[in-house]
Amino acid sequence: MLHVSPFAPPDVPLSGLPTRIRRKAGLWRWRAPVRIATAILLLAAPLVMLACQSDERTAELERGDIEDLLADYLPRFAEAYRTGNVEVLREVASEKELAAMTKQISDLMSQEGRVIDPTLESFTVEQINVWNYSNAFVTTIEVWDLKVLASGSETVLSEVEDQRSRVKYQLKRREDGWQILSRMRETTFE
Repeated sequence: MLHVSPFAPPDVPLSGLPTRIRRKAGLWRWRAPVRIATAILLLAAPLVMLACQSDERTAELERGDIEDLLADYLPRFAEAYRTGNVEVLREVASEKELAAMTKQISDLMSQEGRVIDPTLESFTVEQINVWNYSNAFVTTIEVWDLKVLASGSETVLSEVEDQRSRVKYQLKRREDGWQILSRMRETTFE
């Protein structure tokens, strides 16, 4: 019986062989690469899982630093809205975040003639995802008391107490710790 190697190159002539052997040889040509790819995937899967676990461990190790950053950032965030001065965020936020805050505050003050006076009641870190050691997504639940004032006066236009929101942050590790790249309110609970 003629044996055709599963590793035979595709240009080996099969034309003189019986149909049954040609079919079997053709299948073997595809089976070898599939088996090799399967073996590689099976060997790589534990490494990928180990990498994910190390990021989970990193997230737990970084939890304290990230909570400290947010505890420092959130009162500054409130002050920036209250005063219109985003420079108070410079130590903890990126240039991109400062630019976004400047636009939001100036739009609110100039176009709508309003100032928001927020007071942070509490925040809870709901989830931390760290990857590649230097990037993180953080989800928080924040509770704020908000006063909306007419710009240039102390006249209260509206007031909301205990507004709960789910907020997502993107963080980047710098030499001296974490920095906020962006903040996005995802949901406000009624």
